Amino acid sequence: MTLIKNNLKLLLRCKVLILIVIVMVMVTGLLSAVFKDLMTDSFELKECKVGYTFSSECKYEPLKSVIETVFEDNDIDLIYYPQADAEKLVGNGAADVFISINDEGCTVYSDKEYKNESGLVKMIAYSIISQSVGVQSGNFANEYEIAVDPMPDSELYYTIAYTVYFIWCAMIVLGVVISSERKNRIGLRYRCSPASSIKRYFGYFVPTSTVIILLIAVSVAICTPLYSISWNEPLLSFVILLLGCIASAAVGTVIFSLIKNVIVSIAVEYCLIMYFGFFGGAFASYMHASFADGLRETSPIYYMIRSIVELNTMGQSDYTATTLILLCAIIVVCIPLGMIAVKLRGER
Repeated sequence: MTLIKNNLKLLLRCKVLILIVIVMVMVTGLLSAVFKDLMTDSFELKECKVGYTFSSECKYEPLKSVIETVFEDNDIDLIYYPQADAEKLVGNGAADVFISINDEGCTVYSDKEYKNESGLVKMIAYSIISQSVGVQSGNFANEYEIAVDPMPDSELYYTIAYTVYFIWCAMIVLGVVISSERKNRIGLRYRCSPASSIKRYFGYFVPTSTVIILLIAVSVAICTPLYSISWNEPLLSFVILLLGCIASAAVGTVIFSLIKNVIVSIAVEYCLIMYFGFFGGAFASYMHASFADGLRETSPIYYMIRSIVELNTMGQSDYTATTLILLCAIIVVCIPLGMIAVKLRGER
């Protein structure tokens, strides 16, 4: 307890921690403002005229009422044109987006200024048609409940993304303790003290995780009212953030304990964090992650951001369980590794 208390006092006296909170809040606000249009207007349907038609004796024509219902549920008005020329209607401005449906599927035509609207219309039409394959006429009327997933606004997305990113950056605060120990030759005193490697480990791990949790709590407390953030699933979101803080401290303790040089330790952690952030989505817009899945899925940041964003926009996420399991696995693996690393460092 003495080691934990002393190291916690040392960390809390560090003025750099205040700077970390300020940077977190400023970065969130700046990026929210810069990318506001990208994450709202660019993905919202502009008011447009949408038409559709079926080819002669098209096998999907019984879906007419379903198509109209689904598009109405998504606030899109459809106009039916029997046996119409899609290119002509779009060309003369009678329709901005047009769906031509035949036995092979559907083709969506649109004006170049309605690219986003065309993409959304195509997605909905394809979903209806693809799900109707093999369904007999008269039996499919209640089979379809299709809605477009809501997009997170820029304030919510960047608050979550950079809160998660700074959770992993905050593992560097342990460098304050390690640097102080080496400066004051405290490591030599450990050799003459009865403190075991396990006690020394928790003397690093507990203060580091506590300070990271405090930093994130303060940052979220400031950002939530400042940027009008609405947390739809606050409890589960904060559990993920809490586990992320503990996992970050566990990973940082392993790295700082294994590497003798503080500067090299920080450089290694910086490279690791940049990799996590770059491929994990902290530096990419949520709906435009273009990296290979294999790379994204090696980053805990990716799982944390995606699960928390989806929880607070859609109310649920398929990534929640994976995120919780991954963070718990990191903690379970890194704590014993950290104990071993502390013991090896003491022996050196």
